[in-house]
Amino acid sequence: MPEEKKIFISQEVLNALFEQGQAELQDDQLIIHSKEKQVFKLVAAYKFLYLVEGESDPNKLIGKIFTEEEMKNAKADIYMDSVIYKDLAYQVETGFLGIPQTKKAEKTAEKVDAVDDVKMLENYLLKIL
Repeated sequence: MPEEKKIFISQEVLNALFEQGQAELQDDQLIIHSKEKQVFKLVAAYKFLYLVEGESDPNKLIGKIFTEEEMKNAKADIYMDSVIYKDLAYQVETGFLGIPQTKKAEKTAEKVDAVDDVKMLENYLLKIL
């Protein structure tokens, strides 16, 4: 069974989309106004950026994205843009996991998967959406 495509949408990118009038929120659905309407179901999530202290990440979380529910189940302490997990403090980026609800959104998620750098990803999202 193929894995469901998802994208991480930072709060910063969401704010830019809203300010530019390119998107709206209806309940937990992000509707992006483009040639073909794109709809993503949003789930609160965190992207692990780096350890606050130290260089070695024994938990191998840096670069990974977890939903708020997954973090609570793992008994991680979340405070704003920080997470403490197993006595290690991580800097995280808050945002949402976007689960495509339309074919156009699915194609966008596939394209976004190919982009690695966070800033490049944000610029790419703002361009294509």
